[in-house]
Amino acid sequence: MQRQFESESRPVGYALSGCTHDYLNFVVMEDAQVKVNHFYFIDHPLNPNIKVLVRTFSIQPYNPEMMTGRTGPLAGKKGRKAEYGKRLEYIIASAEILGYYDEKGRWRMMEVAPSPWDYVYDPNEEALKNFFIPKKVEADALMLEIGKARGTNIPVYINLNSVAKGHMFVAGMTRSGKSSFIINLVAKASRLKPRPHFVIFDMRGEYNGLRRYGAKMLPYINFTPEISDPKIIVDKLELKGKEASVLLDAVRATLSEGLKLTRQSLLEKTEEVLSRRMVYKTEVSQRKAYETIKWALETKGKFIDRETKPLSIIDEIKADFALIVDFSVDTDIESQQRTAKHILDSIREYAMQRKDHGDFACIIAIEEAQYFAPERGVEMRESSVQNQVKASMIETASQAGGYNVGLILMTQRPAYVLKSTISQCNSVACFRLKSGNDQDAILQYTEYGSERLKDYLPGLADHEAMLWGTAVPTPFPIIAEIEVEEYPQKAVAFAKSAWEKMEQGSESKNSQFSGLPLHLREP
Repeated sequence: MQRQFESESRPVGYALSGCTHDYLNFVVMEDAQVKVNHFYFIDHPLNPNIKVLVRTFSIQPYNPEMMTGRTGPLAGKKGRKAEYGKRLEYIIASAEILGYYDEKGRWRMMEVAPSPWDYVYDPNEEALKNFFIPKKVEADALMLEIGKARGTNIPVYINLNSVAKGHMFVAGMTRSGKSSFIINLVAKASRLKPRPHFVIFDMRGEYNGLRRYGAKMLPYINFTPEISDPKIIVDKLELKGKEASVLLDAVRATLSEGLKLTRQSLLEKTEEVLSRRMVYKTEVSQRKAYETIKWALETKGKFIDRETKPLSIIDEIKADFALIVDFSVDTDIESQQRTAKHILDSIREYAMQRKDHGDFACIIAIEEAQYFAPERGVEMRESSVQNQVKASMIETASQAGGYNVGLILMTQRPAYVLKSTISQCNSVACFRLKSGNDQDAILQYTEYGSERLKDYLPGLADHEAMLWGTAVPTPFPIIAEIEVEEYPQKAVAFAKSAWEKMEQGSESKNSQFSGLPLHLREP
C-alpha cells in the first residue's frame, strides 16, 4: 500500500516545528507548487501506512533580505533587485489537519502532532477520491450529485434522505449561487427514483424554470386560511384608536352570533355598535367614525369577502413532486406570514399523523428565512402574526425532522435568522460570505466550529459552496463547484431584450407621426 501511495503522490514539503494535532506548518520545496484551499497528505506519525488529509488555508513567502533594515529594500529603492537574496527565499504554508480513515474504515481526527521533517505529499486525483467518496453508505441514502470538488472531477453528493431528517442551512451573499443551488438540486432530483417531494417558498418569483421539470407553481393566496381572529382583521384594515375599538366590537359580535363575516355584515354591526353611544356620544362623531370604517372596509377589506376555501397543501404535495408557492404576487407581509404558518403547521401535523404508516415525506425550501424566523431585535418587516410564524418555524425545525419533513433555510444574512433554527440544521451549504457578523453566525451555530471558515468563505467564486454536515457523505467540509442547469429568472426576458422591444415600439410610434409637426403629434 505504501509503494502504491508513493506512486500516486509526490512530496511537496516538510513539516516544521510547532505543529499540533489539528494544525500543520510546512516549508514548500523549491520546485513544488502549493495552493490555498487545496488538499495534501501526511503520514500518520504512529502508522506510516495510514494517510492523513490536510487542507491549506494560508501561504506566505519569506525573504530575509527583503525585510526592513536589510539590503533588499535599499536595492529596491534604487530600482534594482538583490538577486543574491533569492537563494535565501522560502515559502511557508499553513494547513488544518482534517483526519483519516482507520483500518476499519471509520473517520477519525488526528490524535498526535506531526514531527519536524515529516513529508507533505501532493496526492493525485485517484488517491484523493478515496477520501471524498466513502466506501460505506447508509442503506436508506438517496444520493444526488450536485457538482464536483473544486479543481477536480471528483463528484460531490448530497444525501436527500438526511436533509429530510435533519434540515439544511443555505447561506451566501446576493448572486453567489444560493437560488441556483436549490433550483438545480430540485431539477436533478426530478430524475431520481424515487423522486423526493419538495415545497418551495418562492419570495422573488425566481423558480419558474422548474416547471419544465414537472414542478407546479401556485400563488400563496391559494393556501391562505380564513381569518378568525378579530384583532388580525382590524390590524389588516389599519384602523387606529376609537375606530379600531368599534370595529373590533363589531367583528366579535358578528362571530359570536354565528353570522357570516362579510364587509356588509360588518358595516351593519358597526352601525349597531355606534348607536349604543358607548364610544362616540354625538351623531356627528358617530357619522364620521362610520364613514372612516366604511372607507377602510371598501378599500382594504376585500379579503373579508373571500368565498373560496384554501387548497389542501397535503393534496398538492402528493400530486406533484415539487410545489412552488409563489409569495411574489403581492407585498402583504401579514398574509404571507399567516399562510406560511398554515402551510408549516398543516404539513407537520399531517406528518405526525402518518408516522406509523411511513407514506409521507417532503422537503420544504424557504427563501429569505429571516422574514419567517427573524432573530430578536432585527425584524425586517413587522406583522401581527410574526410571533406565530416564528413559533411555527421553531416547532417545525425542532420536531418535523423526526417525521421525515426537512427544512432547507436560505438567507443572504445569517446574522438576521433566529439562531435556534440555524442550530437545528445538521447540514450546511455556505456560498460566498464577507460580512463578519454573518460568518460568526455560521461559525457559532453550525457544527463546523472552525475558525478556518473565515479564511475560506470570502474567496469562494460564484456557484461555489462549502458543504458539511450529515447530508454530505464526505466526513469533512468540502468546497464544491455546483453544476448549473437552470438559473433564477424573475422576468421573462433580460433587460437588453426589453430595451430592444421598447425601442421598436418607440420607432413604430414615431413613424406614424413623422410627417406632422411636433406640437401636433400625440404624446
